[in-house]
Amino acid sequence: MKKIIMILVLVVLVSLPFFAQNAEDGRGEFTYFNVQVLRVLEHKDAYLVLYNKTGTKMGQAALPKEWFKYNSANHSRVRPLPVGVHPYMTVIYKDNAFYKVYLNMPTDRTHSAWSVLSPNIDISSKINKETLEIEY
Repeated sequence: MKKIIMILVLVVLVSLPFFAQNAEDGRGEFTYFNVQVLRVLEHKDAYLVLYNKTGTKMGQAALPKEWFKYNSANHSRVRPLPVGVHPYMTVIYKDNAFYKVYLNMPTDRTHSAWSVLSPNIDISSKINKETLEIEY
């Protein structure tokens, strides 16, 4: 009886690799970058994000509001910021291509990190609806 059980266990252990799935099936390689947000200027068409770059430089990125709608293709979100944490933006890449962005901001719109940009200002030239390229 012991020999039969041992043989069955050995057969199961030897056959497991044949039925195992490849770990990369349906998955990509994800990378992300966090940047500190100085201010978000809300416009009727987009969020204009001012963020810290390496050193003392400042960068800006225009994020279309379409990305932040519930049924958007890339599922970007404005997430509530925990108390005591500075606002930041997380940019996620899948297989070295832009995947989605998270704006981690205070829920109180009167916070100094939020501001409103005049709707008369045309920022359409800064908005790229396909991808997000920011400089670090």
